[in-house]
Amino acid sequence: MLPFISQHIPGERPARQVAEALLETVTELSEVIAEENITLASGYPAGLALTSERKTELAAEYAELWEDLGVDGAAALAADPAFGRTLIAAVNHLRQAAGENITRLEAAMNASRRRVEAVLEALRQDARVSGTYGAKGDIPLELRLPPVGANFHA
Repeated sequence: MLPFISQHIPGERPARQVAEALLETVTELSEVIAEENITLASGYPAGLALTSERKTELAAEYAELWEDLGVDGAAALAADPAFGRTLIAAVNHLRQAAGENITRLEAAMNASRRRVEAVLEALRQDARVSGTYGAKGDIPLELRLPPVGANFHA
């Protein structure tokens, strides 16, 4: 039977480096989400295009780093409890900011839907009142009659 020898694969980073990269990613993602929340709070959801792409990139990086941290991460965090607490606090802050972000995004989407519906209803009303042709292609009676007070003998 061959003995099992654990060997470090050169392409892999030590758990501590992954944990530090995770902290940096979590911190930056929290900042991007906070910036987006400020934009949403000010009522300008159109400005989200700038933060949306970066937020998506950071979220993917966060998921990848979390997976890379794996089982070795617990040992790395146990070796430095202060760093572990810092990372946990950063993740909690990220969760709080993400929760606020979800609430604000839902409110912005609902407001946009209401604006679109209001515009569509105004267009429908306008079409009913000022249409030259009826639904069947006929000309409504009020458009066929001369306006009140028209003098045809002038």
